[in-house]
Amino acid sequence: MTFYVQGLNNHELMPAGKIFKTSVVEKTAAITPVRAIGENEQDEHASNQGDKQRGAAAYQSVSALPQEHNVVVAEQMMSSPVVTLFDSAVVTDALALFQAKKIRHLPVVSSTGELLGMVSERDVLRHLSGIAENDQRQPADKRGEQITVLMKSPVLTASVDTDVRYVARLFVEQRIGALPIVSGGQLKGIMTRSDVLSAVMRHFVLELWA
Repeated sequence: MTFYVQGLNNHELMPAGKIFKTSVVEKTAAITPVRAIGENEQDEHASNQGDKQRGAAAYQSVSALPQEHNVVVAEQMMSSPVVTLFDSAVVTDALALFQAKKIRHLPVVSSTGELLGMVSERDVLRHLSGIAENDQRQPADKRGEQITVLMKSPVLTASVDTDVRYVARLFVEQRIGALPIVSGGQLKGIMTRSDVLSAVMRHFVLELWA
């Protein structure tokens, strides 16, 4: 499992620790009882202790059962071959592909197939509406502009052996809708939120963790 940041002039390894949020659990500390336990409460306490012991025994018996650890990786669930757009394309070329292929994200590649950036259908529609990201109105006709004006670069990517659970976590924490999958610097596939949902439905053994 490897993550990269890839763009016009860089292909940089990105440590997972810089991408995912770290869960912090506070240490527990012993507490001092504020009063003595009465006789009736002792009986209730003993009953609760018995319930806890039975619960612990049941948990241990379940834990001892054989566990399936089926890891689903990006290569199994990614869409491939990928519909791409050359960096020489214009905005209307992207819009035509979105409409024809019924997709929402397009990787932008060089003439040699290197991933340069990503553009979304929302980016294109917003651009054509004449409203910039800062909600400022722009000149009316932007249809002939080169797609590199709109694309997001550099782009976070993942290797083909990335666990799909990490892809799902990435979508939630980084608020992205698509993740290019690369191997040796070359685009091999793409994963979207729909692909992750499909993975959950088809491979229901996927475990969730906090």
